[in-house]
Amino acid sequence: MESHLGSAARQHPGKATRDRGKGRKRAVRGAAAALALTAAISGGVAVATPAAADASVASCGSGRCTLYLSKSETRALAQANVPAPPAAVPWQLRTAYYALAYGHRWFAQQYADRGWCSGFRLSIYPWESQGYFGYACNWN
Repeated sequence: MESHLGSAARQHPGKATRDRGKGRKRAVRGAAAALALTAAISGGVAVATPAAADASVASCGSGRCTLYLSKSETRALAQANVPAPPAAVPWQLRTAYYALAYGHRWFAQQYADRGWCSGFRLSIYPWESQGYFGYACNWN
């Protein structure tokens, strides 16, 4: 019996479906990784910072998360005073957290010298701005 799709459908059954599934799986994995890293960062700063826990502000929703640090927290990051993430964080996220924090020390120093605050922004949408940024603020 001849298929109405032609010989291509007979040679590679299900290939188009498999290819679509791979793209979807990658997007879901990427979104999950971004959200897990955001949770580790915001949880580590918001939970593990001894006295300045109130100063951090996290805003998350619709696939985006932004963590705003105060001037004192920006200065502490510049001086390598990085709070430990919660104990329940897996070693992979813990490693990424420390690499991210220590990798931004120089930038934090630049913002702190100007009296600015800093923050981290993560998004599951690749066209949106992401990463570490500085902004003028009036809260310590």
